[in-house]
Amino acid sequence: MKPNPGPVAAASRSVHGKIWAVVLVVLLGVAGARAEVCTGSKVGASTLKKYDKKLPLSDSDAATAIAEHLPFGQPDCDKLLVLTDYVVCYDVEKRIPKWVAYKLTKADVTSRTRKDAFRSDPRLTDDENAHCSDYKGTGYDRGHSAPNADFNRSAESQADTYYFSNMSPQTKALNEQRWAELEDHVRSWAKSFGTVYVMMGPIFVGNSVRTVPSGRVAIPTEFFKIVVRKGDDGKWTAQTFVLPNGTGAMMQLPSGGVDAYLLSHVTNVDFVKGLTSAEYFPGLTAAERTTLETPTPTSLWPTN
Repeated sequence: MKPNPGPVAAASRSVHGKIWAVVLVVLLGVAGARAEVCTGSKVGASTLKKYDKKLPLSDSDAATAIAEHLPFGQPDCDKLLVLTDYVVCYDVEKRIPKWVAYKLTKADVTSRTRKDAFRSDPRLTDDENAHCSDYKGTGYDRGHSAPNADFNRSAESQADTYYFSNMSPQTKALNEQRWAELEDHVRSWAKSFGTVYVMMGPIFVGNSVRTVPSGRVAIPTEFFKIVVRKGDDGKWTAQTFVLPNGTGAMMQLPSGGVDAYLLSHVTNVDFVKGLTSAEYFPGLTAAERTTLETPTPTSLWPTN
């Protein structure tokens, strides 16, 4: 049985039928699609629906999250997707993040059983979203930008890292080994220093952009990660990495192990800016940016 459309809709049919239809189409387009949950999700659909209904955040909640996770200013972004726990600048053409930023504290580094909940983002339209089928059978992992293990503070926080708006195609060698090891280091630094700020994103080298077989999702050639903390002198300092999205020999550990591998891929923020044409710390003065962005570390921060 169809629901009673009510007096407003009835009047619209007789007087403004065409206008009502156009408004309805526009509203549906703005609302986007209901989230598509991938097979194998370990979180129930009803629970995910409850989480999804909280998005988008209110203007005040979004402003609070931006201030928390982007204390050095918000980089330019055409499609900003704000969650309580992290902020995404989304690339609607490549269907992956341009960058993701979040604050990580010592208290955030805790344990929780991983429960996959891969799904499309209800804030995006079907066309803007990546979908389960885009990754299926490609040989690429659905690589987190904001890693689920950094958001173990609650089941909802962890589940909210599984939106495809937070994913990029990563090789297994990167996602499950070298990138995961770098993520472990970041959590260790948060425990050691109390608070770190993390920003990461894709890099595309070359004139052509490869995609997964569906043609809908771009495959980065590399990924960057910038980790910022306050140094002992009270000034902000960064460790910046660029890791290849590769396989085989380029992903093998040297004799010095994980630290030696990561140190061989240390660079500075200026180098990443040159590759991505983005200004990641626009709220800093020119002098502050120079201090933060130009040094290339010669050693890794200690881990505990």
